[in-house]
Amino acid sequence: MNDTPTATATRAGAAKIVKAAKTAAAAKAVKAPTPIAARHPRSTPDRVADAISKGILMRRFTVGQRLVEADLTRDLGVSRSTVREALRILASSGVVDLTPHRGAVIRSLDREDAASLLGVLEVLTGLAARLAAANIQIGNNAKRFEAAAQKLIEANTPEALDRVLDERANYYKVMFDIANSGELNRVLPQARAHLFRAQFYHSLTTTDLRSMVAEYRAITAAILEGDQAKAEARTRKHLQKTGERTLPRMTAFSLA
Repeated sequence: MNDTPTATATRAGAAKIVKAAKTAAAAKAVKAPTPIAARHPRSTPDRVADAISKGILMRRFTVGQRLVEADLTRDLGVSRSTVREALRILASSGVVDLTPHRGAVIRSLDREDAASLLGVLEVLTGLAARLAAANIQIGNNAKRFEAAAQKLIEANTPEALDRVLDERANYYKVMFDIANSGELNRVLPQARAHLFRAQFYHSLTTTDLRSMVAEYRAITAAILEGDQAKAEARTRKHLQKTGERTLPRMTAFSLA
């Protein structure tokens, strides 16, 4: 029995509706979820603590330095009570020591501290890499991660290698953003990690930096491929290698 023009048009219209529905469903499936940070804005003391921690990472503050409340109040544009609360946050995180009549002093990690920290970072960062690989095809995650990784994995000149230690902070930030796990962010000892990286900034050799670049290149490839097992394994191996590069030098670079 031949179709009438009306029946043919009806079927064509239905096909368009089904196709549109499938397209909409696919778009919804890959739409990036709301970032954790946007859903849970941080308090002012937390943001000030983050700013101080990043100052340690970027070596504006150094191990053993006393943090002067008046200077922080002026430089960060916040109240003295906010600075004090931020310093208490950092003290509870093991980044500064608070002592009567001296205030806050940036701590130095000893070998036991560093080994314990690296063990925790190995597990948590490995999980972040696994989750990032799982989420890499959502929204523009792949482009964001490629952009964050580019300066790390392409570093081959002395000048570029010198910037690796600073570029990696953004690399990990984007990795954890893509992992998009509130629970993981809550347990990550980020301020202590910044302290560790700052403490060993000047002890790493050019050979160390080249090895790190190769490790980041392998991690990046696994995450962009969406290979969760490889992403986690390679990240954990990188943290183990970090321990091998730094822990033997603890005696020389720790403060009394």
